[in-house]
Amino acid sequence: MAKKQKRIHHKLIKAMLIQLVLISGVTLLSVYGAGKVVEKVLIKQALEGEAEFYWQHYEQDPNSNLPKTLNLTGYLEKDGDKQAVPEDLAQLPIGYQRLETREKRPLVHVSERHGKKLYLVFEEGQVAKLALFFGITPLALVLLIIYLPAWISYYMAKRAVSPVIKLSRKMESVDGKEGFEIDFSDIENDANAEVDVLLNAFKKYARQVAEYVEREKNFTRYASHELRTPLAVLKGSLSVLDRQDLNERQQTVVNRMHPMIKDMEGLLEALLLLSRDQTPEISDKPVLLNDLVEQQLRQIEKINADKDIKVTTVYQDQIKAKVSKRLFCICLNNIISNAFNYTDKGEIVITLKGRDIIVEDTGCGIHPDALKRVYEPFFREDRESMKVKGFGLGLPIVNRVCQQMGWKLSIESEKGKGTKVTLTVPESVS
Repeated sequence: MAKKQKRIHHKLIKAMLIQLVLISGVTLLSVYGAGKVVEKVLIKQALEGEAEFYWQHYEQDPNSNLPKTLNLTGYLEKDGDKQAVPEDLAQLPIGYQRLETREKRPLVHVSERHGKKLYLVFEEGQVAKLALFFGITPLALVLLIIYLPAWISYYMAKRAVSPVIKLSRKMESVDGKEGFEIDFSDIENDANAEVDVLLNAFKKYARQVAEYVEREKNFTRYASHELRTPLAVLKGSLSVLDRQDLNERQQTVVNRMHPMIKDMEGLLEALLLLSRDQTPEISDKPVLLNDLVEQQLRQIEKINADKDIKVTTVYQDQIKAKVSKRLFCICLNNIISNAFNYTDKGEIVITLKGRDIIVEDTGCGIHPDALKRVYEPFFREDRESMKVKGFGLGLPIVNRVCQQMGWKLSIESEKGKGTKVTLTVPESVS
């Protein structure tokens, strides 16, 4: 099953979200980095400057007042006397650090001169609030300025591709059974040059398909009439011969012609049915496929009575299914006939097992390269040298019927050793 592709609209939203997340992430990291710079550099330099300023005044006047403001508090330890210094501060080494023992975790700068230690405690809480306020506001404005063009870009991109989106949805709703003329008027109003090219291409393609379908319908009508007429003549001629006094040899020939004409009628009906793409008539009740296999086998054996072929049937299971008898017999007839046609002398084994009808022969087999092309119409391996004449339509018809009916057909073959064909009628069809 093919993987479901995401729509252009979803991809645009995803691209915009990724862009916004990256921009927001970079902006937040920048603000966080700026905060760390303020803490590690600016405040540190400010405290170092305050300490230097105090020591300069202290050298001039030892009784200079210690710094005391809303956010900055100074303590001085004189001659090892730590009574004037809070205990948690007294334990700190020289330098710049954060005091982890307090709830607000202030920044502390410790310096020493003239045998005395100066402790500068900076309560950054109030400053941090102001910094946060004045940082968040510009950040919000910056993000708004960034998000607005991003949204405008998304809106313009969405508007640019909207005709493509409308076109894809329009094509999803197209039903060939209702005709191939598609109304694109609601898309043409907003279509750009590229979409206009697509619309013209679709219209041209729709016209060509409509003409092709019309030719096929005409051919089907003509073929139905022209091909049925000679078959009717043949059937009438055989009816006349049946009333004649024929010898044994002549009667054998006439008897062989009856099933062949019947098969030709069924084949013609199947071809016309498939060409019209109509739903075949399915049996109301499950049909025992074993009986149909036996019936087709006996008819084909009569036609190939002169061949030295041993036929073995192995009915391990009874297979019942609601099928089109005519189409099933056409498929079975082709498969079994091919086994007889390409086996001059040997054995044919027909096995019914599970849901599989298996036909195996010991004939000439198929070359691996030719096996890949057996479903191609008119393809026949070694057409000139083959004793069996034909047009190469049997297996393509069988394959087409299997596809329409939901059956499975598989072919295995080895050149010079024989061929195995498996026709599977699934439970879901029953």
